Amino acid sequence: MKYHILTLGCPKNSVDSEGMEGLLTDAGHTRAADATDADVIIVNTCSFIAAAREETVQVLRDLGRHKRAGQRLIAAGCMAQSHGDLLAQVSGVDAQLSTQAWTRINEVIAPPASQPIPLLETPAPAYADWRSTPIQRLQPSHSAYLKISDGCNLRCAFCTIPSIKGDMASKPIRAVLGEVEQLVGQGVQEIVLVAQHLTDYGRDLGLQDGLATLLEEMCQIVPHSGWIRLMYAYPHGISERLIRVMAEHPQVLAYLDMPLQHAHPDTLRRMRRPPDTEHTRAVIQQLRAAMPDMALRSTFIVGYPGETNAEFKTLLGFLEEMQLDRVGAFRYSREPGTPAAGLPDQVRPKVIERRWHELMQLQQGISRMRNQRWVGRTIPVLIEAHGATDTGQPLALGRSFRDAPEIDGQVFVWGEAPIGQVVDVRITEAAEYDVWGTC
Repeated sequence: MKYHILTLGCPKNSVDSEGMEGLLTDAGHTRAADATDADVIIVNTCSFIAAAREETVQVLRDLGRHKRAGQRLIAAGCMAQSHGDLLAQVSGVDAQLSTQAWTRINEVIAPPASQPIPLLETPAPAYADWRSTPIQRLQPSHSAYLKISDGCNLRCAFCTIPSIKGDMASKPIRAVLGEVEQLVGQGVQEIVLVAQHLTDYGRDLGLQDGLATLLEEMCQIVPHSGWIRLMYAYPHGISERLIRVMAEHPQVLAYLDMPLQHAHPDTLRRMRRPPDTEHTRAVIQQLRAAMPDMALRSTFIVGYPGETNAEFKTLLGFLEEMQLDRVGAFRYSREPGTPAAGLPDQVRPKVIERRWHELMQLQQGISRMRNQRWVGRTIPVLIEAHGATDTGQPLALGRSFRDAPEIDGQVFVWGEAPIGQVVDVRITEAAEYDVWGTC
């Protein structure tokens, strides 16, 4: 049977899709490069915010509308879990597979004719089948995501993830290391660790400083020239030991993504997040003291219910003070069923939009200054593609340790540089998001 997987949403979904791909391939099925050539189309859906759900429904409708006779369409993942009734009404959807049941993909791709359609699978225990789940990467490259836990123990007032994925379940260290060995064996240069809450890893397994322990074990497998990148790390889980491990092991990049969401204590309290901004400041100072070239990324929510002008100005002041390398901003989305949706003093959309532009304009200037610090310096760059110029001069595109895949900037490299290799590049020019250099 020929299958085609389409992944919507975050990198954590990409990891689950690769797991399904591995199970399908192991069962003797083959990948179709295009949905029109597949016997089964699997859409790994996203339900994070309203816009993601709208995209999911539209994609499924389009695929269902163009299905040929005998072709099957399966909706998997977060929206199948959270809005199964809605997806059941989408014409053409034959079956549904909830978030943690992706290990049962082979059970639903060709059910008996008497089986009810659509089918919402009962979630399987997280990581129960990890030993029998090979990694089959959807888009082979020199960078790969590795999910080390799923779900979240936090109950942020604006977030739907715990209601979709439940409490955090950490993948056992042996399981993670087995996947690391596979990825290194496949020639992967960069392993990006992802989770809903990376720095809480291992708590449910009884581990203290679980992430630091995992990194030390990983560095026994990943060569010194390899890259390990950390995404979605909350400051209250960043210990002195974790900072020391990051600083001592060359494989662990001096890069950290901390989704802080806001900087005013009152806003953070309404978000049901730790309101100790002073602790966050101290963590950032410790990171930069241990790793002076540390690249810090964060995300913030603008226009959260009750956000006053004074609270927003506090957020801008925090950005001015902390000088983060990369910042993303979300316009607050009122998600049904979340505590935040029922809060008073919802901010008007026009105010949200104005504040978003003000924050992004401020951060552009900060990002430009942070990039310009590298002009005249040499930095390792992972080459990922070759470009074309009008003059015929060789041009390559890559990323430095400061640039996470898909969300951060690029390094444009003048000169011959092989794809998949890390080369030293002397930076000659910098803009808000990207830099240029020669090798």
